[in-house]
Amino acid sequence: MKLIKAREHLSRFGLAVAVCFGLAGAAHAANSLTEAGSSVTNTFELSYSVSGTPQPVITNSNTPPSGAVQQGTPTEFTVDRKVDFIVTATNSTLTTPPDTDATLLFEVLNEGNDTSAYSFSIADLDSGGTTFDASSVIVRYMIDANDNGTADDGSFVVIGETAIGAGSGSAIVTGDVPKGVLVFVQVQGTVAAGIADDSTDDITLIAEARDPTAFLNEASSPAAVTAASGGANNLTGAAQNVLADGTGVAAAGDGDADGLFAATGIIEVSSPDLEAEKTVSVIKEPGISGPVTDCDTATAEANAKAVPGACVEYVIEVRNTGDTESATNLVIDDILPAEVTFVDASLVAVTTNGFQDDTSIVGTTGPILTAPTNATESNCNGTTTCIIQLSDAVLAAGETGQIIIRAEIK
Repeated sequence: MKLIKAREHLSRFGLAVAVCFGLAGAAHAANSLTEAGSSVTNTFELSYSVSGTPQPVITNSNTPPSGAVQQGTPTEFTVDRKVDFIVTATNSTLTTPPDTDATLLFEVLNEGNDTSAYSFSIADLDSGGTTFDASSVIVRYMIDANDNGTADDGSFVVIGETAIGAGSGSAIVTGDVPKGVLVFVQVQGTVAAGIADDSTDDITLIAEARDPTAFLNEASSPAAVTAASGGANNLTGAAQNVLADGTGVAAAGDGDADGLFAATGIIEVSSPDLEAEKTVSVIKEPGISGPVTDCDTATAEANAKAVPGACVEYVIEVRNTGDTESATNLVIDDILPAEVTFVDASLVAVTTNGFQDDTSIVGTTGPILTAPTNATESNCNGTTTCIIQLSDAVLAAGETGQIIIRAEIK
């Protein structure tokens, strides 16, 4: 089982991605920052009198009111580009047994004031304890186009790993990510069969800021690394780049204000531990007055004997004694012996939930208990009749479930 604990590295730059499918015009009320490249102008007016006589107004406006005196021009500056992101690991615990694929989940929010794009690289930073390396690592992303906080905007797009600072090219970067837009990221790795429980794999995803196909108010160099603008502040003209990310994962080369940020997820292997047993007891024996007629609902009587016509109860109990991992795709088959006639079967949750629906199975809602439904099927022959089956079931760690079967001795 893999337990992916996404470590709480909140990044500002991140892991993620976005393809801008018609998002440029979308409204993102959560980000009200002034757009990069916006020109901000301002004017003033000065009025005064001399010996009670009003004097001409003084202003720096390029369109002064009638009779006013223009002195200077309006003040003006260009809003620079703040490159800033928040990355959050959303599945702090994900459990899967060995020989499966583990998927780390992240959300990335563009907290800057302009559109951006990203490239990604992965570092393996295992340390301490028993470690392993997941294989066939894949990075996928999806943009939250409808802005509802759910990854329901289509299919995830696979993106290849790119070395930090590598040359530009459309194949190595995401699409445009508008300001205020959330992006969902999956980092999937295969955990081989036979990996021991409690083994871990630390996977760090590093994101690098790249120029989008178009900034909000000026041209861009698509897929180029977004570098900080050095030198003096240009008060007007094109927006300058200000990298506002902090130091992230030092071992991954993620420093302060470098246009990078990283977050680390841990895949921890853990397997479910199941215990199962089947017991039988005599519930009620026929009396002088006649046969047992309430075998399905009868309360157990002390010292009842297993004579023909008696009601017996089978109990199949399954316990998951593991710490974290659920037992999924759980199926139980039971064929009653030819010496009995089937009466009834039911599920019982010994603990809080017992058997639950396996949501990975499409088209049905479990758990499903199948049992004989007519006299022919209920007349047990030990092979093809009286088959009781539990399917589409999950038993979570710490849970215990039972199948209760009632039958009559022939």
